[in-house]
Amino acid sequence: MTIKDIAEIAHVSKGTVSRVLNGGPGVGEGTRRRILKLIETLDFHPNAAARGLAGKRTNTLGFVIPHTGRYTMTSTFWPVLLSAISEHALARGIKVLLSTPSSEEDVDSAFRSILRGHRIDGAIIGAEQFGQKQLAELLLKNLPFVMIGKSPYITSCSVDVDNERGARIAAEHLADLGHRTIAMLAGPETLPYTQDRIRGFRKTMIERGLDPSHVYSCPYRTEDVVSRVKTILAAPPTVTALLVAAGDFVIGAMKACVEAGRRIPKDVSMVCFDDHPFFPQFIPPLTAVSQPIEDMGKEAVEMLLVLMEGGTPEKKTVVLPPRLVIRESTAQAE
Repeated sequence: MTIKDIAEIAHVSKGTVSRVLNGGPGVGEGTRRRILKLIETLDFHPNAAARGLAGKRTNTLGFVIPHTGRYTMTSTFWPVLLSAISEHALARGIKVLLSTPSSEEDVDSAFRSILRGHRIDGAIIGAEQFGQKQLAELLLKNLPFVMIGKSPYITSCSVDVDNERGARIAAEHLADLGHRTIAMLAGPETLPYTQDRIRGFRKTMIERGLDPSHVYSCPYRTEDVVSRVKTILAAPPTVTALLVAAGDFVIGAMKACVEAGRRIPKDVSMVCFDDHPFFPQFIPPLTAVSQPIEDMGKEAVEMLLVLMEGGTPEKKTVVLPPRLVIRESTAQAE
């Protein structure tokens, strides 16, 4: 599927489609909405055959992480995924070219860097900040790609974890321990995976007859996390359990508990959505929803290789189940 194909289906010029994707002027609002809706609903997954790559292969895939290198390397998720993708790709004779943006506000730079020239045969892309500009880049290059997570802008080949289910099993665990006032510290609400996790938490609270309103969104900055968790712990009614819905929140959340004089798990039980090799070494060891990151990386590489060979993956969307790892940061409510 290319811009030309979309233009033909929509009965407009390629230039009109390009202007819509790039947010350019000169397109009526009705036409703009119609083209965006068409792109969203199309079964879009370009492949190597469409690009005419025979004899031009680089045997390299790109991995676009939508965060700066500094943030990426301190995350509990992205380094593990990068390792999984690299190991599986290398086992198949494929190199991996990593691209991160120059700043959190300039995600485009990661795409511009990796798409410059003929450097890669396909890409695995973190969907967190994937938007119309990034979609335009991929359409113009007609590059095979697989998303990690889901994008609201396009239906594409993707690998994800069941985020709603992960939040549910964490909340169910806390409710089973007898906690009645449970709060959730969630990521930015604009992110699809955050919305899924919030949905899972609230559904569980309602099913258990508990208040589903204790959801607090927070950016991924430690100082903001500390402040937000202190606010949660100080507000009535007294919160006895906290679902920290991202591994990158953990340090700030635990710091806030210490500074507020709330002991884990005696005063507040804590579950994290994300696991990390360091979490069993924490005091106390942290109960966590473990994402199958190794499997996510393997699935993404295998799906992309099929596209790069001009084929169609057996499954367009793969959603993997998380599991709860119970350690010592959760306890029976007193």
